[in-house]
Amino acid sequence: MNNHWLGVLAGALWNLASLWCLTQLLRAWLGPHPSRRRVLLWLLVKFPLFYLLVFVLLRHPAISIVGFGVGFTLVLLLVMGWVIRQSQRALAIRPHGR
Repeated sequence: MNNHWLGVLAGALWNLASLWCLTQLLRAWLGPHPSRRRVLLWLLVKFPLFYLLVFVLLRHPAISIVGFGVGFTLVLLLVMGWVIRQSQRALAIRPHGR
């Protein structure tokens, strides 16, 4: 596997994990049982830990920065498409958002 494909895989996996952490953070903050402690925990995981990990990953010679960006972008586009589709389905069930 060349470093472009390894970069694509790393970027896709990193973005999936990052988005998952973001959803956990939002659930802890905006969910039915908000928890300041859980919000702080997810903030610590999402920002310092994940961004340190991406810094280490991108310094590795086997991972292409361009490939990482492609994998990251593909996952972001897929997730955005999924969210838009889910929103459209919800609006189709409840006309006019009511």
